[in-house]
Amino acid sequence: MHADATGFKSRKKFDAAICLCEGAFGLLGSTDHHLKHDLAILHNINAALKAGSGLILTTPNGFKKIREHTQKDVEQGKFDPLMMVETFSMEYDTPKGKKSVVVRERGYVPTELVLLFNQAGFKVEHIWGGTAGNWGRRDIDLDEIEIMIIAKKQQSP
Repeated sequence: MHADATGFKSRKKFDAAICLCEGAFGLLGSTDHHLKHDLAILHNINAALKAGSGLILTTPNGFKKIREHTQKDVEQGKFDPLMMVETFSMEYDTPKGKKSVVVRERGYVPTELVLLFNQAGFKVEHIWGGTAGNWGRRDIDLDEIEIMIIAKKQQSP
């Protein structure tokens, strides 16, 4: 299935959702409002899950983004510390040659993730640090690329 995660709707209910490597969450279009974008995705995931179902989601580590950027990056528009959004150009190969795209990627801190997930109807059970290929049940390392959130859809009242 190919769909925009902010508009995804499913008639089927699923037992779990796995969202790895920032397939949508944290990747912003040029006009996306960061909170509306992320909450739309989380609400859509929640709506597609059965009550009590689990969600595993990885997202960029905001601590790393803060630590790797300088005041000069802020002044040049490469990093917005208020929204924790990094803007950069990424080049990729196509059959017709190289192309590039401007990427806006958001970083998160654990307290913010708990609030977003709770607002979307999830109970966060664990937040761990990690990097693709090196996941584990451990505290977040300030320089790791990602954060992993383990949550459950809350039961309906």
